[in-house]
Amino acid sequence: MKYLIVSADDFGLLKSINEGIVKAYRDGIVTYLNLIPAGEAFANALEFVKDARLEEMGAHLSLTQVRPLTDPARIPTLIAKDKTFHRSYVQFLLNFFSGRIDTAHIYIELKNQLEALKQAGIPITNLSSHEHIHMVPAILDIFIQLAKEYNIPSIRYLGSERIIPPVTSKKIYKKFVLQVFAGKMAGDLKRAGILFADNFLGFLDSGALQEALLINMLGSLKSGTTELVCHPGFISPEVLDRCIFHANCETELHALTSRNVKDFVKEEGICPIKYGELARRKGEGKA
Repeated sequence: MKYLIVSADDFGLLKSINEGIVKAYRDGIVTYLNLIPAGEAFANALEFVKDARLEEMGAHLSLTQVRPLTDPARIPTLIAKDKTFHRSYVQFLLNFFSGRIDTAHIYIELKNQLEALKQAGIPITNLSSHEHIHMVPAILDIFIQLAKEYNIPSIRYLGSERIIPPVTSKKIYKKFVLQVFAGKMAGDLKRAGILFADNFLGFLDSGALQEALLINMLGSLKSGTTELVCHPGFISPEVLDRCIFHANCETELHALTSRNVKDFVKEEGICPIKYGELARRKGEGKA
């Protein structure tokens, strides 16, 4: 059986992103929302969560691009000159690997982000990270620690994703990055008793989903559970000014709500699920 979790990341980042994610959830194939508690439109995202009476959600934790929830004086190694996080994950990683970031500061900030979600009263069933920074082993250790503290059963695992044509140099580079981190990541999660999906899609084509590509991706699904990550939304001046990665968000929204895509999911017998169902199936030995 092919089970599919379609995860919309960055819910709470900007209001126009929220609006697109809500449409993709209501009218498309998105099954799971990943809330970014440090996003400027987090309160707006929570309004939908409560109105829709969602029974679960994902925690999308961030150390780049957004505002810290912790007093900057308590986490100085994470803070740029403007008293917020670095906008570039490249700068964050350079600081991290050069030893300029204190992992204790990472723990403090991410814990505060989880506390913000906990106050919403909606069960968190999966952890993921903005720009996938939890692939870094030392940061993954913190994610595992927090998952255990907050009884969160699963963490996003970016496995060795297959390249879906067209093949580009960017995809080949990202494939290499996955190969560097994937093996250790799987082993660490298994040893910690943390659940994760069998397969993953969306990293190599992140921010560039189109209808034909999405159908090809769905046609490549293997048996078991696959998480497919996406970034739908509506274009706004804020997106173009501060979140240029989301410049293709309306194209992704169109693909995710396309009648052709929805029909393909049904015709292929693909079963859409959330992360809570993954935890139940793993617990029962069915996944």
